[in-house]
Amino acid sequence: MWPFIIRSLEVATILLLAAIGELLTQRSGVLNVGIEGLMLLGAASGFLTAMIWGLIPGYLAGLLIGALFGLLHAILSITLRVNQVVSGMGVWLFAMGFVTYWADRYSGPLPPWVTSIRVYGLSPIFFLAIITVVVIWFILSKTHLGLKIRSTGENPFAAEVSGVKVMRIRYICTITGGALAGLAGAFLSLTYLGIWSHLPTKGLGWIAFALVMFSLWRPFILLGGALLFGFVWQFAISPETIYAGIPAPLPILRMLPFIITIILLIIISSERFRRKWWLARPEALGVPYIKE
Repeated sequence: MWPFIIRSLEVATILLLAAIGELLTQRSGVLNVGIEGLMLLGAASGFLTAMIWGLIPGYLAGLLIGALFGLLHAILSITLRVNQVVSGMGVWLFAMGFVTYWADRYSGPLPPWVTSIRVYGLSPIFFLAIITVVVIWFILSKTHLGLKIRSTGENPFAAEVSGVKVMRIRYICTITGGALAGLAGAFLSLTYLGIWSHLPTKGLGWIAFALVMFSLWRPFILLGGALLFGFVWQFAISPETIYAGIPAPLPILRMLPFIITIILLIIISSERFRRKWWLARPEALGVPYIKE
């Protein structure tokens, strides 16, 4: 049972890193639907770097590549005011093509000398992800910087009048979100899988994106959602570790995380839910800011 819990927590770590970065980005008013692509780029760069220099450089490579493409999305959507959905989808489509061309030729396991450091079977990145959630909650809720981020996502015009550098805040949040998505991808390929295979994210980026809305843009609800989906994802892959007599065929079980995601999105999109809870959504989310 403990190995199953460890694997579930590893999936939760992947979702948590990517989703908390997107939550921070969205709280500043920027929408990034390219999380799946950022994770793919982080996974590929992390894996190929680790094959030569080891695990920690692999993590750093994933983080840096994620930050770089977060910067690209920021330039397109903040400075050039390209539609944020189009920009994010462009990053995702580029990542799928580029990673297929660049990394698939190296398909296979990591070298045996590249091993993960673990504490009771858990990677230190799991604890880092939990700390990141707490830090981002504290920044958003308890600091002057958090007030600037929230005001930028709610009313950037009023924030600018109050002396907030809206463009700077949005750049910082978007790059940070990209870096965390890249780190999530590197963790996926280096620790959870330990091998490279074709497009290994398998939709985890889209689940992370949905988790942000499911959490109502609140970090601790996001933490609970990531733990829940980590369990569901791992159960869908290896149900025999819980109960060997489950009658549903494996392909049906592997659809389970996405079925639950669709159901949750339908619920939070309902009129009754939006009337009660939609005030949690940043008012200026996805709206380009034009400085007057």
